[in-house]
Amino acid sequence: MSLTFENTDLGPFRRNPLLGYGAALAMVAVATFAAVSVEQVASPPNLSLIFVLPVVIAALSFGWGPALTAAAGGALAVNYFLIEPRYTLRVADPENIWALALLLLIAALVSAVATQARRRAMDAWQAADHANALQALARNLVAAPDRDSLVACCSDALTRLFAAPTVILLEDDTGLSCAGTAGGAVLGLADMEAARWAVASRLQTRAGTYPVDEAEFDFWPVLTQQRQLVAIGIRFGDRDAGRPAAPERLVEIVGGYLSVALDRETFAKEAMNVRVQKAEDRLKTDLLAAVSHDLKTPLSTILLTLQSLQKFGDVHDAKTRADLVGLAEAETSRLSAMVINLLDVNRLAAGGLVAQPVEIEPAALVDQALRRAAPALAGHTLRSQLDQGCAAMRVDPALFESALANVLENAGIYAPPGSTISILNGQTAGYGWIEVLDEGQGFPADPAPLFERFVRGVAGDGRPAGTGLGLAIAKGFLEAQGGRVEAGNRTDGPGARVRLYAPLAKVQTP
Repeated sequence: MSLTFENTDLGPFRRNPLLGYGAALAMVAVATFAAVSVEQVASPPNLSLIFVLPVVIAALSFGWGPALTAAAGGALAVNYFLIEPRYTLRVADPENIWALALLLLIAALVSAVATQARRRAMDAWQAADHANALQALARNLVAAPDRDSLVACCSDALTRLFAAPTVILLEDDTGLSCAGTAGGAVLGLADMEAARWAVASRLQTRAGTYPVDEAEFDFWPVLTQQRQLVAIGIRFGDRDAGRPAAPERLVEIVGGYLSVALDRETFAKEAMNVRVQKAEDRLKTDLLAAVSHDLKTPLSTILLTLQSLQKFGDVHDAKTRADLVGLAEAETSRLSAMVINLLDVNRLAAGGLVAQPVEIEPAALVDQALRRAAPALAGHTLRSQLDQGCAAMRVDPALFESALANVLENAGIYAPPGSTISILNGQTAGYGWIEVLDEGQGFPADPAPLFERFVRGVAGDGRPAGTGLGLAIAKGFLEAQGGRVEAGNRTDGPGARVRLYAPLAKVQTP
């Protein structure tokens, strides 16, 4: 079977060899016309050498057969048009017989040399095309992101190498199934049976032969190092006439590439599963640490308060009882906020957030968030500097208030007692924003890690209470409704600033 080469453009002659013979005879006719025309103007010696040119061209372009046809046609044309008696095939002078024989011999030798040169050139072009195809395949396999892409690269490469329809089948839990095709390949029932037989026996099957005579594809089995089974099928045209002499070498090379790529993809999946498992284990460990460390104190306080009221209720005066009940209420609120944060993180991780944005004023959002964060803000001075002229924001009130409350609680936890916590607002480029400023130690050089789950600004024993979820929840809730969060340190003094952005209800144009 002929392969395609980027260096030549003889497709019609390759598909129909008779065109090469016709072209050879046409060139002989042109040479005859040229020789007769030249003879009428002058009588140069060795005019018959003009007929060597069609032989050379035919040998280089079409091969041995058309070249011999051009040689024989040239000898006949010289005899008929140039040797006396003209316009007959008789030769009057015996010397001309030797001249014709010598012309035919020279033409045959020239055609042999030219044909050999053509064959070597075609082999070189073929080798170069194969090398380019395999190089492109290796490059594409490295860049392929998934299994489907790997199979598509290999099937396309085989179609380029053999100019034939190609199919690749992979074995999974349900059996052998088609994973990729190229060149318009369509599998029949007989072809599927032949592929299954090739994979089961680990032997190549040939189209039109035992064990499945009706199959149109040749199949090669491939077994990877990870015991993955693959079948490569190629449908060569015209059975034996269209099959290359030795396709096994190229098929085995492509099969080897595919085997390595599939195993690499399997290893990558296993490594990813291990990383995911480690991340899940780390998350569980962080969650357990947060629960055990931060829920322990409010639970213990509530328990001791209730026990004190139960055992010594008659001894305590009214003020003491009120203080104990207030302490239990505060710790219960603190515990409830932690549980709400844990539930919110679970909603973020599960992708269960559905924002329902409405138009609402920034002041209303701040008021609700301050009520929720009131226990954490106790002992701090609040300074609200809201610009009443700012446009309303389009947000989900529950999600935005939760995000702002978490930021306020963070400020209350990490800012020193008695310090001032300021709240400002504004708008820019279609977004409204609310900013919280504190007078604490501020963020580290890069605050981005603090927006991950279970990450706190202070580590070690004696760290402020909290689960390390506030900023992560704020970020997730804002992104769920088209907003974003920015964090950094204040430029007018010590402390941190966190700005929450959300879309404006009505974008104001200048």
